[in-house]
Amino acid sequence: MKSPAIIRRTAAVLATGAAFAVALCRRSPRDTATGRVPTVTRLVKLFLEREDALSAAIHAGDAASLERTLADDFELRSGARAASPVPRVEFIADAAKHHPVSGAASRMAVHDLGSAAIVSFVQGDDATRAVFVVDVWRRQPAADWKLAIRYAEPSRVAGVRHSGRGLAPDRDSEKY
Repeated sequence: MKSPAIIRRTAAVLATGAAFAVALCRRSPRDTATGRVPTVTRLVKLFLEREDALSAAIHAGDAASLERTLADDFELRSGARAASPVPRVEFIADAAKHHPVSGAASRMAVHDLGSAAIVSFVQGDDATRAVFVVDVWRRQPAADWKLAIRYAEPSRVAGVRHSGRGLAPDRDSEKY
C-alpha cells in the first residue's frame, strides 16, 4: 500500500493538471483568435494552389500558363466596369504586357457546386491595395479545373455601405 504522502502528491499533481486543462478550455475569444491554428479543407488547399499558380503566371506574364488555366469563355468583371467585362484575350495580353503585381490569397472560402466551384478570397498583403476576388472555376474531365469568370474589386472602398449582419457602416458614409 502506498504511503499517504505519495497519495497526496499524486492527487495534487492530478488536481493541478485538471485545473490547467480547465483553464485552457476557458480561454477568452481574444486569446483563441491570436493562438488559433486554421484548418484548411481539401478544396481550400486545392484552390489555394491553383490561385497561387494563376497569380504567379499573371505576375510573370506567362501567356502559355494562362491559356491552360483559363476557360475559352473566361471574362473578368469588376464593379467599375460592370457592363464591360474584360475578355480572355485582353486579360492574357494585359498580363503579358504589364506583369501586374498580385499577392497571396488569404481568407479563402470554397463552395463546391458539383460542376463548378465558387472561390472567394482576398488577394494582396497590403490592406490599402488588397482586392476581394470571387472566381468561378468550372470542372473539366479528368478532375481538372478551368477558371471561367473572375469578379474582382478593391476590398476596402471608402464611403460604400454594405448590408449584412455584423458589418458596421463607415462613419463617413452616414451623409446621404
